[in-house]
Amino acid sequence: MHVVIVGAGNAGLCAGIAAIQAGATSVAILDSAPEELRGGNSSLTKTMRFSWRETSYIANLLRDSDRDRVDEILAGQTEYTEDQYLDDWLRVSGGQVDVPLIESIISRSNSTIAWMSEFGQSWAPRPNPLPGDVPVILDGGGQGLQNRNFSRFERLGGTVFYDSSVEDIEVAADGRYVLRGSGPAFPVVCHALVLASGGFEGNARMRERHLGAQWRDVKLRGVPFNEGAPLEAAVALGADTAGNWRNCHTTPQGTALPDYMMPGQMHKSHGLARYAFPRGIVVNRDGRRFFDESGDYSNLSYVTLGQRIQEQPGRIAFQIFDNKVVRAGLLPDGYLSDPASVVVDSIEEGAGRLAIDEENLLDEIRRLNNGGVDLVPGERDSATRTPKRIDTPPYLFTPVVCGLTFTYGGLSVSTDAEVRSGEEPISGLFAAGEIVGGLYDQGYPGGTGLMAGAVLGRSAGRRAAEHAVRTGGN
Repeated sequence: MHVVIVGAGNAGLCAGIAAIQAGATSVAILDSAPEELRGGNSSLTKTMRFSWRETSYIANLLRDSDRDRVDEILAGQTEYTEDQYLDDWLRVSGGQVDVPLIESIISRSNSTIAWMSEFGQSWAPRPNPLPGDVPVILDGGGQGLQNRNFSRFERLGGTVFYDSSVEDIEVAADGRYVLRGSGPAFPVVCHALVLASGGFEGNARMRERHLGAQWRDVKLRGVPFNEGAPLEAAVALGADTAGNWRNCHTTPQGTALPDYMMPGQMHKSHGLARYAFPRGIVVNRDGRRFFDESGDYSNLSYVTLGQRIQEQPGRIAFQIFDNKVVRAGLLPDGYLSDPASVVVDSIEEGAGRLAIDEENLLDEIRRLNNGGVDLVPGERDSATRTPKRIDTPPYLFTPVVCGLTFTYGGLSVSTDAEVRSGEEPISGLFAAGEIVGGLYDQGYPGGTGLMAGAVLGRSAGRRAAEHAVRTGGN
């Protein structure tokens, strides 16, 4: 093979498409999942965050039937600049991130979206947006994204080997990469290698080792196939690591979250998301608030809430809303249809039914109601802002747990997606997607993962093809 890509998520498929477009004549993707479960974590999401400056740019991404509604869809937004994007990313991500890499991703986000649009990707209005949300989502969500990615890659002549898990990577004397593992593809020899196989979230041993014992049995919001073997193999080759290996992307989820999700369960995954917390309060089993619900837009703070839930007694929390919010229709349908949610006439009744410390909870709500907190972030400077008070029955109590999506620790890469060793590029080795470290330290701005995967995947594929050609692969 001239170019081999490990992992068939959005990053891997973007790498495959770009490699073929750049002139590689033999490109294969190795996917550890069976064909009927292909798609990875990318198939379970729906948002890509990108910069833009003109309403017409967004209109051109939409389906024809939605273009006339672009002003309504944008709800007053006129642009989302690279500076705004960078501020959002750095504000919530923490200090230990690769700022030049993030800046390069943001600067290429607009052109990468245009590239994806050229090969068939499309966008749609976001239904029932929360304040601060990216106003458009992928048409058909992540499942639609991946269906179009696979279709484009295969139409270009790329090959996907399923049930093929990489376990070891060696460098031959001639500089080519030799991959061994389980499945029909092995052994594989290639001139250039792109690692896009996700983090180690599917590996209980690695979770316990790097994240801590409390993460060994955590439920996955993503697929179980990302077990970290290609990541460990690259480190064994001498690859530099980057990012916070003791932290991860998590989200608040309904208690019906299974042990893991599978491609094809996108709608179930979205239905379990519990991101409306800025419109209420969040307490733990002791009845205490442990998180600033209105500290930022939910799409910038939901990951931090997921992380904090895992630290609470029983690893569970409770989102509480009063009837003002419910009556106004401000909650996604998943809240009201959740069998674990309870609607009660008093705070005391809710505390009793869900075994929450009643005295502490009443104390928290009294302090909240006496002080007043903004209901919705972003309205702090508005003369019409609404103070948050939990004082109008009936009340909705929704239990939530932590769902782990992906891990932050990964490989150090250049802005061209070259894997580094001793801060120098390793010849012919590239990485993209969740296996890349240095992008996140604490929180996570919604939609950046797919965007980073697409940008670095495109770069990795193009550079891998160039390397294959230069070293005699074509």
